[in-house]
Amino acid sequence: MSEHQLSETAVPVVPMRPLWDRGEVIGAAVLAVAGIAWFGWAQEDPPAPWVPYLVAGSVISALLLVALVVLLVRRLTTTGSPMADPRVRRRYWLTVAVEVVLIVGGNLLLAAVGHQAYDAAWTLFVVGVHFIPLGRVFHARGLALTGVVAAVGAVAAAGLGLAGAVAPSAAAGAGAGVVFIGYAGWVLGRGRRPVRTGEAR
Repeated sequence: MSEHQLSETAVPVVPMRPLWDRGEVIGAAVLAVAGIAWFGWAQEDPPAPWVPYLVAGSVISALLLVALVVLLVRRLTTTGSPMADPRVRRRYWLTVAVEVVLIVGGNLLLAAVGHQAYDAAWTLFVVGVHFIPLGRVFHARGLALTGVVAAVGAVAAAGLGLAGAVAPSAAAGAGAGVVFIGYAGWVLGRGRRPVRTGEAR
């Protein structure tokens, strides 16, 4: 049997159909909103040449948000949600609660010692770290990886601030914005694909 014949008898590919995961799309939409906020925070004290790029980042974040909301409104996603499981909800809210406490407590401590300039770097570090357990809760490796990259970016932003190279808020805001729109774009781009008969997503 020829290679051509083998390809014709392989597992058939059905027509394209909506395959965006609802949980991923909602998470990506949240990060698109976060991207707008972080690019805005970066404009607190950025190097002048950065400003057009930060504005462009906010616009891209907004466009991604619109696209993701359209998927939800038009029901082009899977149904159901992991949050329907009480155990998942409990772990989610516990993680978020710890995140909030650490952000608020850390920023108060920074203010007390006169280092408010590092608020953005600390906040981004905690946000990034909290995505790691959430990635496990939702079985979303992409989200966990995003958290690792964001946390590393936060450390880099603090280092740049200490070196006097750039304001920590500018570095952390720009870094977070890029990471978050990267995740949102990845989710948007990966969802629709041919599905072979019997294949599980």
